[in-house]
Amino acid sequence: MTASFLILRIGATRLALPMAAVREVLPMLPIDAAPGLPRPLLGFVALQDRPVPVLAPELLLDPQAQVDAIALFAHLVWLRDDLCLLVDRAEDVAQGNLSPLDPAHSLNAAVVGELALADGSTAYLVAPDRLLLDAERAALATLTAAADARRDQWAAA
Repeated sequence: MTASFLILRIGATRLALPMAAVREVLPMLPIDAAPGLPRPLLGFVALQDRPVPVLAPELLLDPQAQVDAIALFAHLVWLRDDLCLLVDRAEDVAQGNLSPLDPAHSLNAAVVGELALADGSTAYLVAPDRLLLDAERAALATLTAAADARRDQWAAA
């Protein structure tokens, strides 16, 4: 069965997300970063008048990675589960069939397949529900509630 995927570039790596998991692709927006956030959490963007966490996928997939300066044409990919991923570029929408990936080569079990692209390159399919552990999702919900409370305090001042 052929499916549609959003192709993302992070450094030299191409990732694919199922289009069903993507709410919207946004241009770079101001990121509010309070001190003391966990390393993969870059901060929060205001979407629909509420804070939405922005995660660095390269840090989720490789904890040793470094996040360099944010590129001028970077994108935020707003996922349906109310997370944003900061990517160097949302490149295209592609259709195709996935090839299975050896589980030993999956990064944190989040990469679940390979998609051959028309230019001969490969994009690695990321399962959005596997990007965070349950405990990480709970911690992220707590941090998001704190960001929302902080925003309300500033609005009341």
